[in-house]
Amino acid sequence: AAAQTELEAFLEEGKYSPAMKEQLQRLYTAGGKSAAQWTAYVSSIEERAYNKIKEELAKKMINLPAPQFALKDMKGNPVQLASLKGKVVVVDFWATWCGPCIASFPGMQMAVNKFKDNPDVAFLFIDTWENDSNRVEKVTEFIAKNNYSFQVLYDEPKAKDSDEFRVVQDFSVEGIPTKFVIDRNSNIRFKSVGFSGSADATVSEITAMIDMAAAESGAPMKKAI
Repeated sequence: AAAQTELEAFLEEGKYSPAMKEQLQRLYTAGGKSAAQWTAYVSSIEERAYNKIKEELAKKMINLPAPQFALKDMKGNPVQLASLKGKVVVVDFWATWCGPCIASFPGMQMAVNKFKDNPDVAFLFIDTWENDSNRVEKVTEFIAKNNYSFQVLYDEPKAKDSDEFRVVQDFSVEGIPTKFVIDRNSNIRFKSVGFSGSADATVSEITAMIDMAAAESGAPMKKAI
């Protein structure tokens, strides 16, 4: 009973691993509870956790015009932020040498998968602070090796061999990973720095930010067809 109480608290705080959730399920169903009862029980905990996340995020919500940019993707095609106006856009600044960035990517892939059929949400992963001559090769190999379905853009150095990059500087980023959630009207509503330490927590936080940014900037999001 004590273990179950502790695990419930971890779930409600969003600080848990899949193994901890499985352990809670074993403890809960050991008392003869059915799979349906478990689903209702854990859904209730997750709903409370999600509402807590939204309460905390509401205190951090901002409203600043997003710097506009046009960058090339991995295929060399130009992508403009302005072309995504009307969508909620998640911008994630990262680099292949950044350990916390890499640690956060399984959770970010889960978030991308969750919204992949939603026409009102877009994710952009901006590779920055990398000026190696083999930068494109490193990024391409990293994405392919990990089977990530990210839309990756290359930030541009301010000058040849420069350590300063245009877009990351325009967004006043001081460390990576840093994520921004931009609403339908191209205003930054959230800035998130670092990695929470849990893939599930990352998905919950990104989901809450997207939902809140959408609610603050227009009608409810359309359902994917």
